[in-house]
Amino acid sequence: MEVDMKSLKNLPAEQQLREIDAVATKLGVPQPGQRPVLQIMPGEDEKHKVLELKRGSWEDPQPWFVIDENGNLMVLSSAEAMMGIMQSLQHMGEEVFKARLERAIAKELPVDFHDVWTVVMHELQKRLKESGKEASNVNLENLVKSIKRQHPNLFYSLKDLQIDEDDIKNAGL
Repeated sequence: MEVDMKSLKNLPAEQQLREIDAVATKLGVPQPGQRPVLQIMPGEDEKHKVLELKRGSWEDPQPWFVIDENGNLMVLSSAEAMMGIMQSLQHMGEEVFKARLERAIAKELPVDFHDVWTVVMHELQKRLKESGKEASNVNLENLVKSIKRQHPNLFYSLKDLQIDEDDIKNAGL
């Protein structure tokens, strides 16, 4: 089921809840049909709004789903849960970076992977300190190739592996 968040305002209440449950399911929220749903409505002035509980209880566990005055869906959760999400995203980003770096190193045929990793990390830290960039903005393939030119002894050469010239041409190297 495709969810069109902009149309929640125009949907009947039951359909809104089904759409919210579909979003909750996509988010991996346990028991999506039992999560509290709140609606924000205009208050007596600009500083005040009214929250109406559409489903669930004020004591139900988080996350809570909130429909604002424009029909947009928001998720209300604790700061602790948000910190957990942010830590998970940061960890995932680190893992993706490590995987990209491992591929870039392996592509250049290192003699000792860990030695090359150490040199790359040292060079990366140096470059990041000088440029002020973030690690995710560094072209890792170019960095490893640069280190290979500076330290060819850390990498195998195709000539060292005694591969026939015809095999190299056929492999497209």
